[in-house]
Amino acid sequence: MGCVSSHLLNQDDDFTQSNFSHHIVSLTSTTYGLLTLDPSPSPTTLPPTPPRRFTLASLFKSSLSEPPTLTEPPPEIIDSFELMADLEKSQDNPNPDHKNPIFTKPMIHKPDFLNGFEEICPPKGENRVVIYTTTLRGVRKTFEECNAVRAVLEGFGVLFIERDVSMDRGFKEELWGLLKGKDKLKLVPPRVFVKGRYVGGFDEVLKIFEDGCLGWLLEGLPRSKAGYVCEVCGGARFLPCVVCNGSCKVVRVLRKGSDGKQLGKSVNVSVKCRDCNENGLVCCPVCS
Repeated sequence: MGCVSSHLLNQDDDFTQSNFSHHIVSLTSTTYGLLTLDPSPSPTTLPPTPPRRFTLASLFKSSLSEPPTLTEPPPEIIDSFELMADLEKSQDNPNPDHKNPIFTKPMIHKPDFLNGFEEICPPKGENRVVIYTTTLRGVRKTFEECNAVRAVLEGFGVLFIERDVSMDRGFKEELWGLLKGKDKLKLVPPRVFVKGRYVGGFDEVLKIFEDGCLGWLLEGLPRSKAGYVCEVCGGARFLPCVVCNGSCKVVRVLRKGSDGKQLGKSVNVSVKCRDCNENGLVCCPVCS
């Protein structure tokens, strides 16, 4: 760094100090930031004061500017003995005009629950659960309702007898005989019988199940083993007839005519098998 003005002037010239009050200074890259030309004056005045802000509280001096004083209410004391006394009085002398469902809805007691159903006992159904179902998928709604009732009973682990009306016409006639005189809609499977009582169809069983009362009906009944499958029929509940081999026809030899006279020769006649149903099946002797 050097003073440029000192080099431009002649050294022989005599200048007083008062002639030049300022000097021209040449700055280099090494002197940037190190040279302070004029010292910053010390602050002698305070920063300006910001203007006053007006609020609603400053303009309208009233009780709104002061926070309200909140007084806590005294704690409420509840006498439980008094409430229990009123409850006992209401139970002793209930008001007949009261709309509370506790007093208007009849309570169903466990011992009398089964007696509320009609006494209709299917064959071998005194201490069993007997359901009449169908595996025919002609009507989807009926087929699904039969599967739903079967699944509910299997979920409770109770042993039940299933009689498929689509596989044996005899079961259909048996159901019609049990529900004789009832509406035709009551003859559509599934139909459930418990301990010799007619419970109803899908809607009735579903309502009892949702109310939590189905366990009362099934109490004391024989239980089935988890995952048990009949070793004879494999769970199909039917077996092919061993007499006609499922053909529903047998050959018999006739030696006498219709008048009872002896025929000259024996005649082979095909007749209907009496040991099987119309499908050539017999019920499983173990699980039916």
